[in-house]
Amino acid sequence: MKVQSFYRTFIKNNLFTKLLATFSFISVLTIVTLAYLLYAFMADSVRSGIFDDQRQAIEAVNSRLAAKHDSAQRMISDVYSDQALSHNLSYLLSHSYADYIRYRIDRYSDEPLAGYANALTYFKHKTAGDSDIQRLLIYSSVEQYLFAWKPSGSTHLLEMNSALSYIPDAMALDVPAFSAPNRWVSKAMALEDERLYAVRVAVNNPGSLQKIGQLLVYYNSDGLLDALEGFKDAIKGYILVLTPEGQVLFDSSGRYYGARYPYAAKISSINASVNLEEPSSVSVLTNSAAGYSVVSVVPDSQLQEATAKLRRSVLITSIIGILIAILVPALAVSSVARRTGSLVRLMRRVESGDFAGRISDERGDELGQISQGFNRMLDQLNRHIEQDYKAEIRQRNTELSALQARINPHFLSNTLEVIRMRAVSQGADDVGEMIYSLSVLFRSMVGSQSMVPLREELELGRRYLELFRIRYKNRFSYTITMDEQLGGRPIIKLSLQPVIENYIVHGLDTERADNQFEIAASLEHGLIRITLRDNGRGIPPEQLDRLRLRLQLPSPPETAAGSFGLHSVGERLRLVYGQQAGMSVESSPGGGTTVALWFPDERDERNKRNLTPKEGL
Repeated sequence: MKVQSFYRTFIKNNLFTKLLATFSFISVLTIVTLAYLLYAFMADSVRSGIFDDQRQAIEAVNSRLAAKHDSAQRMISDVYSDQALSHNLSYLLSHSYADYIRYRIDRYSDEPLAGYANALTYFKHKTAGDSDIQRLLIYSSVEQYLFAWKPSGSTHLLEMNSALSYIPDAMALDVPAFSAPNRWVSKAMALEDERLYAVRVAVNNPGSLQKIGQLLVYYNSDGLLDALEGFKDAIKGYILVLTPEGQVLFDSSGRYYGARYPYAAKISSINASVNLEEPSSVSVLTNSAAGYSVVSVVPDSQLQEATAKLRRSVLITSIIGILIAILVPALAVSSVARRTGSLVRLMRRVESGDFAGRISDERGDELGQISQGFNRMLDQLNRHIEQDYKAEIRQRNTELSALQARINPHFLSNTLEVIRMRAVSQGADDVGEMIYSLSVLFRSMVGSQSMVPLREELELGRRYLELFRIRYKNRFSYTITMDEQLGGRPIIKLSLQPVIENYIVHGLDTERADNQFEIAASLEHGLIRITLRDNGRGIPPEQLDRLRLRLQLPSPPETAAGSFGLHSVGERLRLVYGQQAGMSVESSPGGGTTVALWFPDERDERNKRNLTPKEGL
């Protein structure tokens, strides 16, 4: 029950709660939708920025690798462009190292200037000129030996044959330009560092174009980190350089050197999202000619971390926006609801009859104007009640009391006079019946009720007429008719007696034997109509006009004694029933008089609203 009462009071029957709930729902939905769209757009921008940075990073690595490949290619190109140096290198790779030394000595003796065209010196200078070079090797396919230079300038000669070493077989393999260092060569060179990658360039005889050897340059993979220096703060995940077989040439994380990348089979140039160590986004840049692929791996967890701060910012901003969107209208609506509630409570007090309350609201908005207007209306209503309505009630009550006080003595005086005259004229038995009727009239008059049923009022009139029927015997008769349904309808007490009395005093012709008086009560169009008709002397036209004029006045003139009874009846009808009640008088000299009374039927629903405010009178 409490829940239902709370729902009816604060939700169902509370317009402001509904408005606030509707506005809050729309605001929250709008803010959440905008926040989601904003977050999705900004998160996509952040991810796009990360992927752009990753793409630029792998392009920088690829550019560095291409530069190293071009550097190795230029070494051989420069040799080819120098005829003496080219011949020197060809002789070195086509003969044994001892024959090459004798060849150099002979050339230097015969042509001293030719001694400067020394391939060994040339490659020594190239090794010293690039800090990324760990080893520079010249391999002779004809004589099957290796000549290696170190960055320190020292050299190393390694002679071998295919029967005793795997190196000739490894060197004979057709491998891409970029590869991992051959483990047999590395072992022979005592190279234990795994962070190396090899660039291989074929060396051909300039004359016959026959392949006579190879140039091998072992670069330090850490040198590629310099290419990533500009992306140190932006790069996510790690960068790999892989051979087609998945061998790791470079790993920015340092975890996979010296082995095959375990997830190489899952990586392709078309896969953007792959499940590696964890779900990750992969970007691949493949150089098919050089035989390597630069791979960017960004775990989804790092992408989420990158957008976590953005998500928190959007969430906090959204919560603040929602709170503002709810609290600010709630404060405004609560203020309006509080002011409106004060106005509603005052209206309910006024409905219960309390006109003393007022609203203290001096604001100039619509509610303030309504409150001030309502206060002014109550002030005017109070003044009207005090000055007009209550005064009118007091005046009407005084007039009714005065009318009732004047009617009773007047009526009793005439009645007693009739009885007296009858008793003086003769001592008949019908005097007892007259006295009985008189006693009934007395009992009716002394009653405190102001309204009586119609049948009682007609009975009172019959008793009064019966007195005069007995008085005048065969010279006077009367009839009373009434619709049976009207017997219980209320009517003002003593509303018919003054009309009957007026006929007896002014209209009855005692010289005639056919004096008649009729009373008829009927219901017509929601009005009870009572017609009192006689065939007496009638009223002269001039006197009838004056009578009608006096009946329209709010109070009877002091000199109008002849019309006092009729005026009192009409005035009381108007006081009790309002403007729907009335009285008319029709008469002609010698043709009798007809008085008609009408007033609303209290049981007719169409007239209840007109009767209810008057019943207190």
